[in-house]
Amino acid sequence: MRDLFDIDQFLASLAHDKELARELVDAFLEDCPKRVAELTEALNAKDAARGTKLAHSLKGMCGVVRADVLGRLALDMEYAGRDGNLDVMRERLGVFIGDLERARELMIRFRDDG
Repeated sequence: MRDLFDIDQFLASLAHDKELARELVDAFLEDCPKRVAELTEALNAKDAARGTKLAHSLKGMCGVVRADVLGRLALDMEYAGRDGNLDVMRERLGVFIGDLERARELMIRFRDDG
């Protein structure tokens, strides 16, 4: 579970500022699904360039909240997009979406536990 959302590393990167951590988690929980939807649209449109940019954006967002598994999947999608390999992007996106739901549950629990 730690690779999905490393709370200790996340808090350490923020000097243990829990208020800031909650704000960043909220931003991630709000923005990430939008980026995933945009990435899905880009893949449906066979737009590898746009998909690559969106995967790069997801990678950065995941890095901020220390969601390492998601970050690696986003990096895989970014590389596949650079190669124009939409099939790999779609496959990784499917895994990303499943892992995102599990990470989301951990983040909500962290945010709400005070």
